[in-house]
Amino acid sequence: MANQETTRVKEQYFIPLEVKEGTIITKEYEDAPRKWWKIGNRKVYAILVQVTKEQYEAYMRPEWKEDKRQQRLVEKRRRREMAQSEHREDKSVQGWDTAVSFEQLCEMEYGFPEETGQESLDEILEKEELLAALRRELAKLEALDRTILEMFSQGISEAAIGHKVGLSQKGVNKRKHRLLEQFQEQLKDYR
Repeated sequence: MANQETTRVKEQYFIPLEVKEGTIITKEYEDAPRKWWKIGNRKVYAILVQVTKEQYEAYMRPEWKEDKRQQRLVEKRRRREMAQSEHREDKSVQGWDTAVSFEQLCEMEYGFPEETGQESLDEILEKEELLAALRRELAKLEALDRTILEMFSQGISEAAIGHKVGLSQKGVNKRKHRLLEQFQEQLKDYR
């Protein structure tokens, strides 16, 4: 018994390949057995393709996450139905699929813009539009101008910027002011 050899069985990993009308299958898998497999929460007609452990985990991770999310959702709904049947309120089972009144949200200390001093949706959208326009304008700039603005935004002095890009401090100053005036003109509609 002491000399017993333990044999290691190398784990094999497979990914189910769904077979539908129009699925192209290479010669090596033409004769592979086709069976019904469960992929996520649905059954599909598939063949198994052998893969490495890394490929298997990369492919299956989103499936596992979605399956786990579905399981949590089913459990939450079950607990909510039990609480309702017992005529009791269980705030731990309220989620994105639960109808909630404004008063309940206030009780749960969810903030609203007028109460928290946060921006309204319109203000947020305006800022997003301004940022998108600014990004478009920045993309149009020459590399030298973009470098000057980037270094200026990091608080680097005009002299240091000039040394880095090969301009005098005065040249950097003039270019920077011209760019800022140009941006003000092009983005004046967003004020």
